[in-house]
Amino acid sequence: MPKGLIESFSEEVVRTGPESTLPVNLDDKWLNIVSMQMERYFENGADDSLALPLLAVIHILTAKNAGEAVSASHDELFDYLCNYRIEIGLEEVRRKTEMELEPATLENILTNRKVVFKP
Repeated sequence: MPKGLIESFSEEVVRTGPESTLPVNLDDKWLNIVSMQMERYFENGADDSLALPLLAVIHILTAKNAGEAVSASHDELFDYLCNYRIEIGLEEVRRKTEMELEPATLENILTNRKVVFKP
């Protein structure tokens, strides 16, 4: 992954606040890039595609932990990545269809939450 992409993501997204990496808060550009990278990893095993998704997940975990250091096992991180992948997909569906899905919040993201469809 180009170093400039990580730096741009960090400057444009991560540094803008604790909830900035929630899928609902990503602009279309970053949502698409993170989604494509996650698909490259999960579908093709491309380890070089994990930098942005992992940065986003760690940013969310740090925010959920009130800025304190985060400790997670490899298996826990993998589970968080899987949950983030689902949330990215749900946000894409929300933006591209007329389905009104309740977006994840800082409190319920990465928790295998129940997805609520708004009437």
